[in-house]
Amino acid sequence: TVGLLGADYVIENGYYKIAKIFTGENWNPGLNAPLTAPGLNVKEGDLILEVNGLELKAPTNLYRLFEGTTGKQTTIRINDKPTKEESRLITVVPIDAEWQLRTRNWIEDNRRKVDKMSNGRLAYVYLPNTAEAGYVNFNRYYFAQQDKQGAVIDERFNGGGSAADYFVDLMSRPLMNYFATRDGKESPTPTAQIFGPKVMLINEWAGSGGDALPYYFRFRKIGPLIG
Repeated sequence: TVGLLGADYVIENGYYKIAKIFTGENWNPGLNAPLTAPGLNVKEGDLILEVNGLELKAPTNLYRLFEGTTGKQTTIRINDKPTKEESRLITVVPIDAEWQLRTRNWIEDNRRKVDKMSNGRLAYVYLPNTAEAGYVNFNRYYFAQQDKQGAVIDERFNGGGSAADYFVDLMSRPLMNYFATRDGKESPTPTAQIFGPKVMLINEWAGSGGDALPYYFRFRKIGPLIG
């Protein structure tokens, strides 16, 4: 299979320039980003001049030189200018798919957009399904942003599953009381909740549990559906 580096490229004066590097979580096999491995110091704007000793220059297809490199140590020559002088040979291990890195990038872009447009007041939580990945994303993003005043829950393209009621149960828990201490901040019960207004983004590309989730969200009167 063709090995991938988790990047976008543009051809500039016949050379392949790295236009964007998708970051990941290199401790997580599903989100390994080859160009962000420790010590590589690859930057957006760098040129890839060689792959395993073979010159890379248009009209040669970049991906042809990465055939059969998935999971294998592969040497590439990089430089910030189109010359071997002061270039570096680095070793990367290409991956077989980039969709998880690109999805993570899309999620993080959305989260930053919501944060900027709300002046830091709203959380953004994307649920790719109502199964394992959705469970992981909800627990990671929802509870980490419980200091926010409200939340945008995005379930577009949701692939389904059986955990929709879990998400709705947690999002619909009401504030019951505060514990006040002589010194320090008051703590609410339940302690892990965003108590402010919530909306859910939906589209026609969600199915199964992805259809049930917005129905439950509206049934519990958590907030409006948009889409």
